[in-house]
Amino acid sequence: MTNAALDFRAMQHSEADLAAFRECFERNGTPRLLDALRWQYLDNPSGELFVDLALSDERIAAIYAVQPALVRVRGARRLAVQSVDTLVDADFRGRGLFIKMAQSVYQRVREREGAFVYGFPNGNSAPGFFNKLGWLSLDPVPFLVRPLRTGFVASKLPLARWLRRLPDLRLPIGRTKLEAAQELRPVSKFDPALGALWERFASDVVVAVERSPEYLRWRLGKPGERYECLGVFEGTQPVAFCAYTTVDKHGGRIGYVIELLHDPGCHATGAALLAECLRRMSTDGADAVLAWTFRHAPNAKAYSRVGFVPLPERLRPVELHIGVRPLDESLTEVLSDRRNWYISYCDSDTV
Repeated sequence: MTNAALDFRAMQHSEADLAAFRECFERNGTPRLLDALRWQYLDNPSGELFVDLALSDERIAAIYAVQPALVRVRGARRLAVQSVDTLVDADFRGRGLFIKMAQSVYQRVREREGAFVYGFPNGNSAPGFFNKLGWLSLDPVPFLVRPLRTGFVASKLPLARWLRRLPDLRLPIGRTKLEAAQELRPVSKFDPALGALWERFASDVVVAVERSPEYLRWRLGKPGERYECLGVFEGTQPVAFCAYTTVDKHGGRIGYVIELLHDPGCHATGAALLAECLRRMSTDGADAVLAWTFRHAPNAKAYSRVGFVPLPERLRPVELHIGVRPLDESLTEVLSDRRNWYISYCDSDTV
């Protein structure tokens, strides 16, 4: 640790600051793609930038960054932020920079009438958020899993040795049917009709990031990722939408349902679309598929219909928590109740 004097300032909307941001992460063993950082911070559709830097002779010593988004909360449209990047350079640790800089960013968001900050801290960072920054826990993160291959499941469970020698088989997905007037089509544009589907889907949702066409176009355009988008249409109108991806991760090939939307109450349509996406992920070699959704979510029944089940905490690939820090104190009661929230992998900054 060094006691060198530090200067603190907000990150500027500039390529120079972005390159310095990347260099700090690379210097500390966590390289980041410059295009992905530009997408996340400079191209964010909210137009806001809330990143604080600590500098020592122009070298970045620490970063605290949040990702802004428009949210719905108790019927109103508000600004909120997700805590995504925290780094203190190895030479400057032990000086309380994380807490100081987070509080500074939160104050700037509050001055912009931001409603809250939320996020998914890992096991290492969670104590700082919950014990020192006043975050409220909404745990557990609602992991769901749909196994697609018996061998992968057996490898993750404490089974008898002879059970591990059973044949490695693809698990059936089952047959689901669309209605006669419905048709599966790829979704290549994010237009007002898709925005209208989100509005119908989220009509009873109290707290969520707005899945507007602008947000989905940005979120699903993340550099370095390959998302597939499939919809169910009645004529020209989408009545269900699913975005998914398949990647090599956690010792296997894992599918992720990034988002699943469907018309209210149309669980069978949502399940039929989800089943088709499962088949395509299976064809792409997926061993299992993960999703995030609460039991009270509008799409929970669709997930259940195609075999998704809660993933026990002891089997989760990473330790994650979910929490919120109200910045508008009048929202504390509504924000602290997880039954008011809708989340999905669309809210994750890592997939």
